Amino acid sequence: MPDFFKKHKKVLLLGLILVVAFILRLFLVDKIIVGDLLAYLEWGQRYRDWGGEAFYFGKHPWLYSAPNYPPISTWIFAGLSWLFERRYWTAQLHNLIKFPPAVFIIYYYKYGEILLYKLLPIFSDLGLGVIIFAVINKLTKNYTKAIWGAAFFLLNPVTIFLSGGWGQTDSFVALVGIISFLLLSSKKYALSMLLFFFGMYFKPTWGLMVPFYLYVLYLKKPPLKSVLLGLLLMTVTLVIVSFPFAEGNLFLFTKKVWFDRYFLPIKSAGRASSSAFNFMTIFLKIDRDLFNAKILGLIPANLFGLLSYLVVNVFAFKYVKEHQNQLLSILVGLFVIGMGSFLFMSNMLERYFFAAYVPMIIVMFCEFKTFLWGLILNLILTANLFWSFYRRSSDEIDHPFTNNNFLLIRILSTMGVVSFIKFFLTLKRVKI
Repeated sequence: MPDFFKKHKKVLLLGLILVVAFILRLFLVDKIIVGDLLAYLEWGQRYRDWGGEAFYFGKHPWLYSAPNYPPISTWIFAGLSWLFERRYWTAQLHNLIKFPPAVFIIYYYKYGEILLYKLLPIFSDLGLGVIIFAVINKLTKNYTKAIWGAAFFLLNPVTIFLSGGWGQTDSFVALVGIISFLLLSSKKYALSMLLFFFGMYFKPTWGLMVPFYLYVLYLKKPPLKSVLLGLLLMTVTLVIVSFPFAEGNLFLFTKKVWFDRYFLPIKSAGRASSSAFNFMTIFLKIDRDLFNAKILGLIPANLFGLLSYLVVNVFAFKYVKEHQNQLLSILVGLFVIGMGSFLFMSNMLERYFFAAYVPMIIVMFCEFKTFLWGLILNLILTANLFWSFYRRSSDEIDHPFTNNNFLLIRILSTMGVVSFIKFFLTLKRVKI
């Protein structure tokens, strides 16, 4: 037995970290049941009850909110709801083979639906942890860096709270998005295109990465047949998952669902910053000033955000091209665009940094000179998440951030912007 542990200690250590990360998240499953998670449950239940027609635009009595995620999410949520409806399977299995144990069945009957919905981001976290380990190990040939990188992500308050506690799906979208870029780097073009679309049609938070994805695809010079196959797979997927909701006209449904539902929050209640500690909250009031409020009385926040988005894309494009489209440079590009958008664009929520989060951690451990700036960013993101989640339910958490004209938020926002710039400038001085 000692020889077995010695021989497989590297795999076992990663496995141990995964198990601990899983247990930490499971501990929170039944402790926090609020917010968007309840809307996800309602969408899954209502689709199962009503079917697809008029699901998005029918006059239904929504208890929490009308669905504002694309159809793939509804299919997945409905599948989880369907699975919970058959919770008696666990009891039948216990009667046959005495497994799972009775204590789990009691727990599952009470919290099983919440558990199923949170397992989606929890398992996505574990998958991302494995990817972080594999990519760092591949790029550095250093097992120690790889295991520390995976542990930094898996045992991080940011990811533990988002998936196990809050039950947000950002890690699932990131998992699909990261895999799509890894496949693109490996010249698996058609499958990469399909996965990128799949993530976008689950939750369009990676929409900001579309220009970068197309640019990297262009630099790879894929065969025309691979691109056509990818477009075909995307189209077939779109038709299959959307048709049950379309009420006979797929084109009008797709147009309506994008412009009347997904963009509605931006059109109707945009803020300079909805809840993100970023450049906007250095000068403007978080969750109060509108997205057309002027920064220092000079330029509207939404226009500044758009210009900033163009600038970070230029930097990312230039960086990738300078470093010959290598995998690490692509990950740097994802970080620059994802974190740059979060820090400089208007109407950002506290968790919209997640597209940049996995690339940031990989780069931190591959190019250790950036570690300090990444660590500072991580601490600020952690504070941002906890403040945003508890600000309405706990004055003890809210007031230290918002007292004295939002002084602490303005300080943390300034530190975040400076750390992001220093992170990128440090990379510019490093040869990849």
